Formats: sequence, structure tokens, C-alpha cells
Amino acid sequence: MATLRGDWVKRSFNGGLSAVFLLLPALALAHHGSVSSYNVAKLVTAEGKVTEFRWRNPHVWIFFDVRDAKGNVVNWGAETHSPATCRDQDGWSKSTLQPGDRITISIFPANNGTPRGLLARIVFKGRVILDDVPRDRPGAR
Repeated sequence: MATLRGDWVKRSFNGGLSAVFLLLPALALAHHGSVSSYNVAKLVTAEGKVTEFRWRNPHVWIFFDVRDAKGNVVNWGAETHSPATCRDQDGWSKSTLQPGDRITISIFPANNGTPRGLLARIVFKGRVILDDVPRDRPGAR
């Protein structure tokens, strides 16, 4: 009886472990799906006012208001690096941007047409504080 129970536990554990390994690639793609989520061939640049600077894992977000062609205010969101990368490589802190700050921001827009995008470049107080536009993409410097 003890042997049967031990075999069942081993099979159950191995089956569960196999399921986890089969799901890992899908989870990785779901989280790091920039190419499928954003149009990296199109760069959109706008001037706006920061409404929220969300310093949270897994990615920092900048929310900002922009006036559209009809004069309506639209709240956009731009996703960027993790807080650790923003701190260590970009020199940012939790207080780099504050609500009310005026920015010029370039993003790769969301493929689904929502006012969201992947941060490409941001200018604050006349200074580029992040530039992730590779030279081989449209919109590059």
C-alpha cells in the first residue's frame, strides 16, 4: 500500500511539474509581448501633462493628458522598463515625474487602438530623459 501511494505522489508531482514547464513559454510571451501589443513600426509624438507616474513592478507607467485633433483631452499611458532598470540604467527615481509636469513623449502605439503605448522617448524640461528608439526603426533620430 505504501508503494502504491508513493508511486501516485511521484506521478502526480511529475505531471504537475510537466504542466508548469509547458505553460512557462506562454506566460513569458504574455508578459513580454511588446511586438504583438504595440506597433513598433509607428512612432507617435505628443506634448502633454503628466497625470500619474506609476512606479510599480513589473513596469513603470506614465499617464498623461493630450488634446486630440478635436480639442478633447485624452488620457494616454506609456509603459516602460521595470523600476530597477529605470533607477539603475535611466537614472530615474519615484519622483522623476510629478502630476502637472509638461512633457514631450514619443510612443509606439497599442495595436488595439487604445490610448496606450510603449515608451520610446521622453523630453522633460528641455532634456531627453529616456531614448529607447533604436536607430534602425522608423522615427529614429
